[in-house]
Amino acid sequence: MLVTALIVGQVPPLPSHESALRLAAFAGCDVPTLNHDLAGTAHTPTATNLRPGQPARPILLHLARHIAADPCDSAAGRFNLVHHRAWYDNEGDQTTLDVVRWYADDDSGAALMTQHPSLGVAVTHDFWPPGWLRDKNLSRAFRSTDWLRAKSKLQNAQVNRTTQLVAGLASLATWHSPGLPQRALAAQALADTTGITAHPNTLDQAGRTGIALSATSDNGRQRHLLILNPSTGAVMAYERAILTPAGWRTRVYLLVLTRTHAPHRYWEPPATSTRPAASLDQREMPRRSGVWLVPAEHPCTPEHESGEESPR
Repeated sequence: MLVTALIVGQVPPLPSHESALRLAAFAGCDVPTLNHDLAGTAHTPTATNLRPGQPARPILLHLARHIAADPCDSAAGRFNLVHHRAWYDNEGDQTTLDVVRWYADDDSGAALMTQHPSLGVAVTHDFWPPGWLRDKNLSRAFRSTDWLRAKSKLQNAQVNRTTQLVAGLASLATWHSPGLPQRALAAQALADTTGITAHPNTLDQAGRTGIALSATSDNGRQRHLLILNPSTGAVMAYERAILTPAGWRTRVYLLVLTRTHAPHRYWEPPATSTRPAASLDQREMPRRSGVWLVPAEHPCTPEHESGEESPR
């Protein structure tokens, strides 16, 4: 009864963590605006302070069977569109990214990214023609629970079966905007995985309340935390933290701010008619140079300087 009460919100505990860092998630289903000023929120968030947890399986099974629709499920367009913010702390070397990605089932896509500290360009542009994202192992990720587990495993270097799925789902959430059946599939896969503890009513760094799912690896010295929307099952946030003498320290924090669909990528104009679109003129597609100049390992020496006659 307590599990059911926590799910439906009849006995809500206090939010598990209050943080000074708060970012507003994009409310609509249109293409979001990339954030160009990351300096104000560049510091990696502190690790989430969790209340004592409870077995995750009953909560996840309930979620899988009662998954709710998301307002953006009906957004039209063949491209999954995801806007996320990510913080990375590598032994004190901190990086913040703000990324908008497009992804289609034919393994094509695009991305716009800003970064702090800056790389010297305001916005990094990326694009992938059909098939070019095959190495990311994104295609048909939500085909079945076994397929989802396999694709998740390829998204990270975790050796622990439980943390492979938790971290992998977070990575897939930065590319995919899964529909209602696919989110139910993910909840079922998590429910069938041992070693996960649930912490309902946990706040993410956007101030949203969700179900936090925690799993540990490296003999308890590394903690993975996936926060799901308690109604739709969508991934809202992910945190990877390590245990230090001072407590948990965040190494990676990910916020999924917008998940929707779009009919075209950032450089493509909207369709103006119902006629089949003409093939894209490659001269109009933004791309890196198709010519790579590689200096010779041994520069050529003119014959008159070498004193040697070239072979005939």
